[in-house]
Amino acid sequence: MTYLMQLVIILLLTKLGAHLSNLFKFPSVIGELLVGVLAGPAVLHLLAPTTFIHYFAELGVIILMFIAGLEGDLNLLMRYWRPALTVATLGVILPTFSAAALCVFIFNFQWMTAIFIGLVLSATSVSISVQVLKEMGRLNSREGAIILGAAVADDIMCVILLGICVGLFGHTTAEQPLSLMLLTKLLFFIAMFILGKWFVPLFLRFFSKLTASENETTAAIILCCAFAALAVALGMSDVLGAYFAGLAISETEFKENLALKIEPIGYAVFIPVFFVSIGLNISFSGMQHDLGFISALVIIAILGKQLGGALGARLFHLNWSAANVVGAGMISRGEMALVVANVALSARLIDQNHYTAMIVVTVVTTIIAPFILKLFIQQTNTQATHQRAVKINEVKS
Repeated sequence: MTYLMQLVIILLLTKLGAHLSNLFKFPSVIGELLVGVLAGPAVLHLLAPTTFIHYFAELGVIILMFIAGLEGDLNLLMRYWRPALTVATLGVILPTFSAAALCVFIFNFQWMTAIFIGLVLSATSVSISVQVLKEMGRLNSREGAIILGAAVADDIMCVILLGICVGLFGHTTAEQPLSLMLLTKLLFFIAMFILGKWFVPLFLRFFSKLTASENETTAAIILCCAFAALAVALGMSDVLGAYFAGLAISETEFKENLALKIEPIGYAVFIPVFFVSIGLNISFSGMQHDLGFISALVIIAILGKQLGGALGARLFHLNWSAANVVGAGMISRGEMALVVANVALSARLIDQNHYTAMIVVTVVTTIIAPFILKLFIQQTNTQATHQRAVKINEVKS
């Protein structure tokens, strides 16, 4: 099948899937994720993971996180940095050690393999949660700010723990020393701060004075890709760089105009391919042998993040409804989990069968996460409505 027909099928089916999902009051992302499962190798075999889909999907998640940054509120993120760090810490500790203990005491793994499997479950991918928060108007809420901040901290913690574990247990000498790895992470944040504060506004103003068409839009996309490339060069996730690029632009006078221009580009073409690509990684062949293992890890993955995130939020006086939204926002897994799994496989700490199982766990938790997040957001909305009704009745009486 040609790449053009792949794109035709993906765009057609994702819009139909999103429409059906909305009819049943589910987030549209659910329909798009399920399109990947149903049209992919797991069921209908209409689509399969290809190089074209991979690169389109990479652009899709980069643009999605760029839009999240563009619509973000830096002051709100800074205000909630302490709860975000606490949520990230508990959200790493609980699933990592729970999964490691399960693997050792129930499935008889060696400790070093079990710890790596736990690390795969510690990595949050916030891109799916961003889509649900955006659809439900909660991206710039207190809970949204904590989720986004925690996802950044979570990413850093996971990279640090990965470096430590590879250094202690790995059978490969290709990895960076931990000190160099930490230094590059520090350089990343210094570069993001300096470029975001001084270079981004100057760059946009320069482009705005050019006589070519769509100058500012092109400048924004250049910044998005450049920040993403810089993040990868310094050992961070490309989506993290794209998010900081969007956040830097959100502090300039170009924010509103660029948000209106970038969103149609992302949501019309690239972002649907990203959501479908997640479902395409699901395959049911051979899963029956590891069904108990996969099911147990899915439960640990969901409960570990949910409880860790909710408890972290509760420590900063969020009520249980709001705390559960934070926990649910941390459940989704993605690119960092795949990175950890790949490193573990290359370091010969897990075999190919367990690598496949971890990919399945990653995809399944990503598909389930939007359901849980929407459920808790609806609970907070119901609670807020009830509280307003009580206040009105008190005023009348």
